[in-house]
Amino acid sequence: MGANVMKLDPIGILCALPGELGSLRDKSHSSFTRQGLEFREIDLEGVPLVACVGGVGKVFAARAAALLGECAPRGLLVVGVCGGLRRALVPGTFVHCQQAVQRDGWPGEGHTSQPDPEWFAAWKRVTPGVPATFLTADRAVFSPLRSIAATRGHSGPCVADMETAAAAAVAVAAGRPWAALRVVTDQPSFFDPGAFKRNYEREAGRAANTVPALLSAIPF
Repeated sequence: MGANVMKLDPIGILCALPGELGSLRDKSHSSFTRQGLEFREIDLEGVPLVACVGGVGKVFAARAAALLGECAPRGLLVVGVCGGLRRALVPGTFVHCQQAVQRDGWPGEGHTSQPDPEWFAAWKRVTPGVPATFLTADRAVFSPLRSIAATRGHSGPCVADMETAAAAAVAVAAGRPWAALRVVTDQPSFFDPGAFKRNYEREAGRAANTVPALLSAIPF
């Protein structure tokens, strides 16, 4: 009977910083290295995952997403933290990516990517949160002035991050589904510059910790 069980391709999990892997880090059963990056192999109730801490910024995110595509072709999940660019997006808020926009560079093909609709809906169902536009840029948005510039031309909920759009563009180009969930750590402020550092440890792994529930909700 076991010989007839179809083996699933792994799903890739990408984050920028080690703390953003949350409890998934402790669930890995083996690891391997490619191009200087460590990839952790995880099995969650028969669903294989490959997780990578890719580093901060779009260049590192694109490299890690491409390598994950080779060893985890089923699709890509991006997890981690972000900055809330609307007043209602307070620290601790789960935010689901409804579109990822690369804010740096010349607008063109690959500038905006939409997540897989089934994965997006499933993640929202098991982890209630705010659908938002993820604005990916080379620098963190800590000041209100940069927030105004970053959100120009975008209405509705928006958050700032430094990896999602680049990783999403790689997944889309390869024809792989993707989705992203982040947790707000801070908002642009002249008066509270330490909010990110103060909230990071508490919020970093919360998005990754929802992955087991997501896997039970998406079709294979």
